[in-house]
This record gives sequence, C-alpha cells and structure tokens, in this order.
Amino acid sequence: MLLNYQEYGQGRPIVILHGLFGSSRNWQGIARSLAETHRVITPDLRNHGHSFHENSMSYIDMADDVITLCDHLNLSDCLLMGHSMGGKVAMSIALLHPEQFSALVIVDIAPFDYEHSFHDLVETMLNMDLNKIKNRTEAEAELNKVTNDINTVQFILQNLTRVDGKFCWRVNLDTIYTSLTSVSQFPENLKNRTCHMPSLFVGGSESAYLKSSHNTAIYQHFPAAEITMIEGSGHWLHAEKPKEFLKEVKTFINYV
Repeated sequence: MLLNYQEYGQGRPIVILHGLFGSSRNWQGIARSLAETHRVITPDLRNHGHSFHENSMSYIDMADDVITLCDHLNLSDCLLMGHSMGGKVAMSIALLHPEQFSALVIVDIAPFDYEHSFHDLVETMLNMDLNKIKNRTEAEAELNKVTNDINTVQFILQNLTRVDGKFCWRVNLDTIYTSLTSVSQFPENLKNRTCHMPSLFVGGSESAYLKSSHNTAIYQHFPAAEITMIEGSGHWLHAEKPKEFLKEVKTFINYV
C-alpha cells in the first residue's frame, strides 16, 4: 500500500516525515518555502493522517513504507528530513538504505531510547466517549485532565475529526497505544549500524529530546553529523521558530 502524500515544487527532491500524532499538513508552511527551489514530498506515515492503518508501527515497517513511496515516485539524489518519530524513521531509512539518499536532516530527536510520556494521554483518548462529545472544547477538557501542556493538547486535537456528524480520531489509536514503547526506543537491530552521509541534527534549546548527552549516540551512528540548536524553541521547531529553522535547513541543503 502507498502512503498518502502531498507534493510541492520542482527540483532536487526532499521527503519530510512528521512525528507521532502529526501529519503531512503540519509541514505545509515549511514545504512551500522549500518548494521555491526543491521538489518537496510530505507523506502521512502509516496509522496517521489519510494513510492506511496497520497493526504494526515498527520503525523497519515505517521505513519500508517510505522507501516504497520513493520508488513509486522515482526519486533520486533525495534529501530526507524527519521530526521526532519521523526523525527516527528517517534515521532507520538512512542506516538501511544509504545508497538511495544523499543527505539527512533530523529534527529534535536522537538515535536513543527515550522514556515515553504519552501513555496516559493515549489512554484518555481511547477511553473518551466521542458519542457524548459535543465540541472540541469538551474533548480539550478531557485531555487537560492528564496534561497541562497546551501545545500538546492542541496538537493532539488536530486528529479529532467529524464523519457523518460524529467525532472520531483520524489516527489508529489502538496500534499507537500498543506501540508506544517501541516508538520511544531506537530499533535494536540498527544499533550497530553506521551511516556516513552528510547529516544535520537540529534541536530546540528548550526541548528535552535533543541534548548534549545524546551527542555520543548521534556520532556513533552518523559520524559526519552536524549538531545545532535553535535558541528559545521547544520540540516543534518548525512551528515555533520557522524562520530560524528554515535558515539552518536551507544553509545545510544548499551545501550538500
């Protein structure tokens, strides 16, 4: 099955992969800016957006989905960018298929095993009686019971949609819930692999996902990596500091 995707512009291709609970539409603004000089493809990863739902969300399977799409589109000399979970998908692809890509941009994530923090949030989403939810404000109130992170709640609510007048979650919550532990980790069978392609790791100074303590793991897998931080930004760099983010990315992709 082929991932749903959006496409912008012409030129050297860039594939951008969103994070957990995200979709291709989260990257529209960045994609349109990059499309001034590049062909930009933004897929919905499996179990997200308008792509197909499956029982597996392993990084190997998600990497294979992206490779299938790239083959379908006949992409060559391709740049690969991924944020958060999508960054781990991108790293997995680079370690498995380095010959198909020429450079890598990883946004606020590292090849590292994290302690996931979404368990209670996803449980709340699963247990929410959407037949009784009259509007998004009521859904927001339920999510606020388990987190005081306004940005996360608003991000999650982008997945709440109406079908035939009834609310439903666009994402495959059941599979996401059972996959939370594996999604938080880095694939065990890739931990001994190395990729020497040019790589940019860009993080937010206020985020806990990319810290100096992760540098050893980054250089172990990607010896040619550059690591840079955007001051004053949290985890969603492309939304919080789009100008600064684009400056870093454009400088890198115009060089490689």
